[in-house]
Amino acid sequence: MPMRLIRWPGDIMPVVEMIVDSFQYPENEAWSVQTDEAEQLIDGMRNVARIWPLVRLMQVVSPPMRDMLQGYLWEEDGRIVGVTIVQRRGSTDLWVVGTVGVLPDYRRRGLARKLLEAALELMRERGATKTILGVIDGNLPAYALYEDMGFEQYSGMVEFDARFEEPVADPVLPDGYQREPLSPHAWQPRFELEKRITPEALQRYEPVQEGRFKRPLGMRLLYPILMRAQGMKDQDFVIRTAGDGQLVARGGFTLPTRGKGVNSVRARLDPEHADLASYLVGTLLHEVVTLSPGHRIDFTIPRWMEAAVAAAEEYGLNRRVEYLLMGMQLD
Repeated sequence: MPMRLIRWPGDIMPVVEMIVDSFQYPENEAWSVQTDEAEQLIDGMRNVARIWPLVRLMQVVSPPMRDMLQGYLWEEDGRIVGVTIVQRRGSTDLWVVGTVGVLPDYRRRGLARKLLEAALELMRERGATKTILGVIDGNLPAYALYEDMGFEQYSGMVEFDARFEEPVADPVLPDGYQREPLSPHAWQPRFELEKRITPEALQRYEPVQEGRFKRPLGMRLLYPILMRAQGMKDQDFVIRTAGDGQLVARGGFTLPTRGKGVNSVRARLDPEHADLASYLVGTLLHEVVTLSPGHRIDFTIPRWMEAAVAAAEEYGLNRRVEYLLMGMQLD
């Protein structure tokens, strides 16, 4: 049969190269996988393939890790022409559809539907109760497919990007707040903030559960090795109110370490503390450009974090693409 389960690590590089080729949109270059993204992905996954025996060992130690990077691919004419990749989010019963891609010459034949249907059945077999995915706002064929299969839109994300020749000015933290570093494995602060600020409408498909933030033992052991293999390092911090120590914001970034790739920035902000938005965005931009100059910055922000979206625009970031988040109940 042309459709089969993905087999790692042998399929890693063919799948990565196929994904880069399938996510090209000549009519809208902003939607396409950018050259720096492709270089980082190919280089990083090539190194992940080399340490895959260690990944397999960690999957034996930590059962939730067995649901990493599951899915199906479609083969014709001696090559991979379509793929769907899904995985469990942490140790919860929520699964994420990370990739649905078909090469341009093989589209409009129902391959994406068949691949996704098989992946949905795989999720159900593994105990999933819901699944989510993101689709580019304006990609009408993909949106129509997902809607027809039972997905419904529940939120959205805005992806910004920018290049700065010089770091932006280092902003001053407003009075009444204090900043602290955050360890990659400190899941409680992440859980605490997300639980308090996530809009109720999102929680139907993205409930804030401990298992989404608390990494299993195998992942805690494997995480630094995976980061090195992919040529990346990250750094995170939190901001609390100076009086009662309430957690009100989180920021962080992932930087390439091998001279190629993208600076990826992330943030979460309590809407009740919108006065922090300019500082939060400004300090992230200042630090990534200082630590990793010359790389494009990618910054994806939930639409509901309106103050952070506005701050990104004030700093001159380019609104590259918007994503619609869609979910489906599986139980």
